[in-house]
Amino acid sequence: MEIEWRVAPTSDWDADVLLFFAVEAPPSEKTPIFFGCWGNEAGSWANRSQALMDFQGKAEQTALLYAPEGRPGVQRILCMGLGPVEKLDLERWRGVFALALRKCRELGLRRVALPVDILAAFSFARPEAILEEAVIGALLGLYRYEAGKTKDVAPIVDPETFILMSEMESGEIMRSAAMRAEAVAAGVRLARDLTFAPGNRATPSFLLETARALAERHGFRLHAIEAAEARTMGMGAFTAVAQGSREPAYIIVIDSAPPGGEEDRPVVFVGKGITFDSGGISLKPVANMDAMKHDMAGAAAVLGAFEALGRLKARRRVVGILPCTENMPDGAAFKPGDVLTTLAGHTVEIITTDAEGRLVLADSIAYAARVLNPEVIIDIATLTGACIVALGERVGAIMGNREELARKIQEAAMEVGERFWPFPLWDFYFDALKSDVADFKNTGGRLGGAIIAGAFLKRFVPDGIAWVHLDIAGPAWTDRELPATPKGATGFGVRTFVEVVRRWPMT
Repeated sequence: MEIEWRVAPTSDWDADVLLFFAVEAPPSEKTPIFFGCWGNEAGSWANRSQALMDFQGKAEQTALLYAPEGRPGVQRILCMGLGPVEKLDLERWRGVFALALRKCRELGLRRVALPVDILAAFSFARPEAILEEAVIGALLGLYRYEAGKTKDVAPIVDPETFILMSEMESGEIMRSAAMRAEAVAAGVRLARDLTFAPGNRATPSFLLETARALAERHGFRLHAIEAAEARTMGMGAFTAVAQGSREPAYIIVIDSAPPGGEEDRPVVFVGKGITFDSGGISLKPVANMDAMKHDMAGAAAVLGAFEALGRLKARRRVVGILPCTENMPDGAAFKPGDVLTTLAGHTVEIITTDAEGRLVLADSIAYAARVLNPEVIIDIATLTGACIVALGERVGAIMGNREELARKIQEAAMEVGERFWPFPLWDFYFDALKSDVADFKNTGGRLGGAIIAGAFLKRFVPDGIAWVHLDIAGPAWTDRELPATPKGATGFGVRTFVEVVRRWPMT
């Protein structure tokens, strides 16, 4: 769907449908409070529509108003209920637009218009933020994954144009907000596509191809470290996980450095890219193993962020590191009881091969610290089921070696609709990882599992480097439809990364 700006008098407005809004009437009133261009030509006939008689402005309530026969210009008005005014926020607003565009798709409407001037009437956020979330909600609400469907499925036709109508020029701030929304939505869609894709398609090689095309599209540098090179470099943790698979494994390094910024200290994002996780020798139960195709959602989020940053032509150097492999129970697979030597020089006793994500992240974090001299390393991974037990399916965990930085990233994420909750990383958590035969173990039992995983990763970060860990095991996937997120892959993390880059340094 294309985003189009149109500046013209209301008498010249032309669209299949114009979006109006209403908040629910307060207890002492009977009539909802409407927001829209009711004084214009379209509003004059909309005011008289019988369809408004039962419309109360409740959350997600809709009313479709038709123009009188023979009238030119706007043919319909779709009134969207926002619910109680005190509960109106950017998340609800974004969801309303997702619902509105899906309704328009259902009705076969091709040109959907938003009167931008009305946004100034809302007080729950800045007009540019309201516009950005409207566009993101519209674009993401229409998302669906159909790559595996056969051609005999009845086609679904999306609206072709989302028109931002205004009687006067909206200014650079508003236009930039709409442009940023388009870029972010494209990044989220890419992350969803990759996460949705089955494991026999979204292999490490496929992720490399995707990253290479992305780099070529936006002028980024790309380097792929093959498993043999990684072994020579001393990445014993990554290569141990990879050796049980027949699929080639890669550590993909993508660098957005602008001209002249090749030596700048980068912001580094590390995304777990286990394209299928069987558990290895410590085989997972059969139930729900099919879901392990999305154990690469962290890598998908990083690639989605780079798609958005490329479209936005971000001028800060950002480096993405994606350790990509399968975790399979081949005869060559690593085993419980093995001792691995990592790039950082630490030895790790393997208690379970199903705690493989922290192993590939460990070597990637150590590589970033050794080679890139980063300002910060932020890793993201569907790392632990324990995180889901603690926080549920819609909230990720955040922890790191700089509490204030973690807090600021959490706040930035909240503002763009992604929730993280801080976990502590006190030193005593590492006691659970003590080993009799190596420097430490790769897991410490069930208690505090998400934190113990963070404590493991912390060992691979030098003291002088800021590091934050994001566990998105819950919110990377949803088994039920959410307002702006259809059932399935969410693309969680993309918006957080884009916002971190926009705000960096987060002082």
